[in-house]
Amino acid sequence: MEPGGQARTGAPQPAATGLWRARAAGGGGASCWLLDGNSRLLCYGFLYLALYAQVSQSKPCERTSSCFSGRCVNSTCLCDPGWVGDQCQHCQGRFKLTEPSGYLTDGPINYKYKTKCTWLIEGYPNAVLRLRFNHFATECSWDHMYVYDGDSIYAPLIAVLSGLIVPEVRGNETVPEVVTTSGYALLHFFSDAAYNLTGFNIFYSINSCPNNCSGHGKCTTSISVPSQVYCECDKYWKGEACDIPYCKANCGSPDHGYCDLTGEKLCVCNDSWQGPDCSLNVPSTESYWILPNVKPFSPSVGRASHKAVLHGKFMWVIGGYTFNYSSFQMVLNYNLESSIWNVGTLSRGPLQRYGHSLALYQENIFMYGGRIETNYGNVTDELWVFNIHSQSWSTKTPTVLGHGQQCAVEGHSAHIMELDSRDVVMIIIFGYSAVYGYTSSIQEYHISSNTWLVPETKGAIVQGGYGHTSVYDEITRSIYVHGGYKALPGNKYGLVDDLYKYEVNTKTCL
Repeated sequence: MEPGGQARTGAPQPAATGLWRARAAGGGGASCWLLDGNSRLLCYGFLYLALYAQVSQSKPCERTSSCFSGRCVNSTCLCDPGWVGDQCQHCQGRFKLTEPSGYLTDGPINYKYKTKCTWLIEGYPNAVLRLRFNHFATECSWDHMYVYDGDSIYAPLIAVLSGLIVPEVRGNETVPEVVTTSGYALLHFFSDAAYNLTGFNIFYSINSCPNNCSGHGKCTTSISVPSQVYCECDKYWKGEACDIPYCKANCGSPDHGYCDLTGEKLCVCNDSWQGPDCSLNVPSTESYWILPNVKPFSPSVGRASHKAVLHGKFMWVIGGYTFNYSSFQMVLNYNLESSIWNVGTLSRGPLQRYGHSLALYQENIFMYGGRIETNYGNVTDELWVFNIHSQSWSTKTPTVLGHGQQCAVEGHSAHIMELDSRDVVMIIIFGYSAVYGYTSSIQEYHISSNTWLVPETKGAIVQGGYGHTSVYDEITRSIYVHGGYKALPGNKYGLVDDLYKYEVNTKTCL
């Protein structure tokens, strides 16, 4: 046999060709024929792997267009930095993007297993950078994309994506843009060693308007901040991206109402119609939603597991979980009459937390427990009081009475009411304890005496949980508790639809 894989007769010999190349790759040394049975099989295994590696690395290309991110040289794709594969079709490295707009992708086909790719989008300080996810499909909960508002992983983490984003159409944009305000964005994608999907295609733009003003306005340079741009909306549209109509469906004009653009810019309904778009009859038993016109002032209002109470015309929102605590505001309030958000400017107070409870009594908001967002993630038994008039915090250290012990919980609920004895008490219902797990305890805080009590309850044996809801009925003097996440038989956990009734004065569960 001669080099090139053909016998002297010219007849093709595929198997011999593979053996010849494998020997050449291994230095042309030993022959597998000289070994015993088991060793010979092992030898052939190594030869097969060498052949496979040789073939996989040398898939020929005919022209540069055959190489996704590279160029064709001597029938072989030479990949650009950050790309691998016989056609340079997989990302595997670091990229730096400096153009004012562009795309980033993992490649034209399914991403590889054990992929690690990082993109740094470099704008200029304090510029707004927008990311639009045109396509995104990764193995849910295993393959992730991390987005940081800055040029390193020490910058604020603002988004983590995994799973599937459904393609969108105009007018049905369900996936919001991811926005950074530092002028930079660092994106890191990694996949595990198993399942892989089609990956992603992400469009980015520096100092551009949100969603290109949704086709209902034009992008205009700000007069006050020349380096910033904003959407100047068309006549019938509003919102940061001009995506909210002032008058939906034109208020059913002319039969149902008309769109008034001279005053508050909303639908004015005829006598027989009501609702934000004049689509509901008068009278009507249907309920409907209204979207307030004004967004919160604070840039860090995205939160979860927070709590809110209503006092007069203000809704007070306190705490919550968020991706970025560097600009997080612990206390917000929303004016129901003017539809305006305000940020509380407090010099001192509690650490950020979520999963806590709030209960209102006169001018004071009582906040108990929750998980403190520290390096240790502690579940706390702190009791704080926020005075609405002075907008200041104070902390309470109650005396524990009776046989019980004050229990630090999160995911609980709380209500304040006056007992038959005229004593004002805050009732803490269930929750998760780092010590006891899902607790079924009822805890009482007596406001006037600053004392804590874990009473002995009567009636039904209840199973405590986390994340339930509860309401207090003043007529029956009872708290109704519904749902939650609980421990189930067989070392399992799950959501339940249990409904309990707790009679406050008799301390009885039904």
